[in-house]
Amino acid sequence: MNFVNYILAVLLSLEPAHNDKETWEQRVERMTVIAKAIDDASSKATCQDSYDVTDCKKTWPGSKKSLGLLLVTNGYWESRFAKNVHEGKCKSYECDAREVNGSVYHRARSPWQIQKTGLVTKDDYDKMNSSSLESTIVSASVAAKHLSLGMNSCKTIIGALSVYGGVKSCKWDGVKNRVEFYKKIEQKTEEQLEESSKTRKKKLEETLTEKK
Repeated sequence: MNFVNYILAVLLSLEPAHNDKETWEQRVERMTVIAKAIDDASSKATCQDSYDVTDCKKTWPGSKKSLGLLLVTNGYWESRFAKNVHEGKCKSYECDAREVNGSVYHRARSPWQIQKTGLVTKDDYDKMNSSSLESTIVSASVAAKHLSLGMNSCKTIIGALSVYGGVKSCKWDGVKNRVEFYKKIEQKTEEQLEESSKTRKKKLEETLTEKK
């Protein structure tokens, strides 16, 4: 199983966001986009695969797998990879919404809920507005930058997740569930992931049938 398929299996093993209205085939298609984006961002940050070139600057000190699974972890905890959020169609109360002159403005974008900071160029921020592969790759790459900053500063997974969470510390009380989630998916075998995916597929198809 190559890395894209591995990340896809992890994504498909997770419970979909409550309001997602996708068939299994549609979900597989969209999760494949996310898996490819995570693969690209993880390769870029570790200078592997197509980024294994002389001028590549490695930013993530750990393995490609660890970064990929952290991107899955944060994307899931930030948005559950919800379809509407991924498509840039946040509801009035989502994506760190603020009202400006009577209009709702969403400060956070993409499944990774990225805000405009010094790590995000205006061009990249503007691109994080859809579920296209290009947009998702940009989003995953910026999320990887945030995680890399935390890992290089704190030297631990807890620290990486804490800094990503916006705290000015390597320890954040709110990171416990994310760490447990990360460890859980990290320990699953490919066979377990595939079995979980089959279970999710069956449950989704049953739910869609009930709603007809």
